[in-house]
Amino acid sequence: MRHGFKPLAEEWWHFTLKDEPYPNTYFEFPVQRLPESNLTTKASPAWVTNLPAAKTAKQMFVVGAVSGTTAWVSLHEKDASGKWQQIMTTPGFIGKNGLGKEKEGDSKTPVGTFRFTAAFGIAPNPGSIMPYKQVDENTYWSGDDRPGMKYNEMVDIRQLPGLNKKASEHIVDYNPNYVYCLNIGYNEAGTPGKGSAIFLHCLDAKKPYTGGCVAIPEDKMRFVLQHVHPECKVVIDSLTNLGGSL
Repeated sequence: MRHGFKPLAEEWWHFTLKDEPYPNTYFEFPVQRLPESNLTTKASPAWVTNLPAAKTAKQMFVVGAVSGTTAWVSLHEKDASGKWQQIMTTPGFIGKNGLGKEKEGDSKTPVGTFRFTAAFGIAPNPGSIMPYKQVDENTYWSGDDRPGMKYNEMVDIRQLPGLNKKASEHIVDYNPNYVYCLNIGYNEAGTPGKGSAIFLHCLDAKKPYTGGCVAIPEDKMRFVLQHVHPECKVVIDSLTNLGGSL
């Protein structure tokens, strides 16, 4: 280990508060450390191979919420012999209010098994297996749940000029978050008010949470685009409920 220091199982952070009423009071609390990102291929953990989705899937993208807004994210696929292999792991972020999305604007990440329905982003195609759209100034993701406004779909404002822009997301305005994106197929039916624009996207170093999406580092996002197929199952829940461990 560099300079002779050894890694700690947890870090202790020490804070003082500006203009606090008790200037000599100190606050300390432990911050759990997640394992670092890894692109080494190895056998998937037993808890992953035992997931219900593993029975029928050939590829799985697994999001296990750990605590608060942090998650342990991994990508798995079956090899030629039918055995599950873990090909990527990375820390990530989920919604500001955790898991259990129920409605538009609740800042929660949905729980369940989904699929990726669309690949897109501000940046050019990084070599995506799925069809990829580089968005432009005309591209919005509709959050307008009025009839005919294609709620929870990508739209071209030129073809839908009556779209409520304030209720929708102008994709190019979300940089670095939407440099690369995959739509997670939550509320594919477009049920009004149930929630829209739930993506896997690049994380923003300034915010350790999302508005309900899943965020991972940009290089890992690029890797995912280069490897996932449309049939990939997206599994999201707490790591505990998934039966997993770090």
